[in-house]
Amino acid sequence: MSSELVAQDEISEVASLLIPLQDKQLVLPNVTVAEIIPYRAPTPISDHAGWLLGQLEWRNIHIPVLSYELLNGASIPAIEGARLAVINGTGAQRNLPFYAILIQGIPKLTHIKEDDIVTVEAMHSGPYDQMAVSLFGEQAMIPNLDMIENELLRYIG
Repeated sequence: MSSELVAQDEISEVASLLIPLQDKQLVLPNVTVAEIIPYRAPTPISDHAGWLLGQLEWRNIHIPVLSYELLNGASIPAIEGARLAVINGTGAQRNLPFYAILIQGIPKLTHIKEDDIVTVEAMHSGPYDQMAVSLFGEQAMIPNLDMIENELLRYIG
């Protein structure tokens, strides 16, 4: 019986990443992130919004690169020390299997249970932030990936 309880506990726990941005951090399930890669300058895409930094080749496909901060109306993030988080598309949009988000630093792996998440009020919440949470005393934003993907598709088709 005790092994059943352990198995049940493991199921309700989600491996997640705390992803550092310039002035906040995102929290995403680990399976949402395909890879963290060193920053390399994306190729600009003509007629695009400022938050759409361009595209780059990753594993023989071209993926769009965005700045989450700029998308949310914040200031331009630093490029020095930046990395890119390659995100698995949600599957709702077939034309967008992957995209990359400019991040600052190295994400931190954490295991989250439902009880670990505390919803908080955020002073700097943007339109693409789904929810502000506190996890183990650290504040993070849960991004609205569906909205991000829909916005990306408006510009890249």
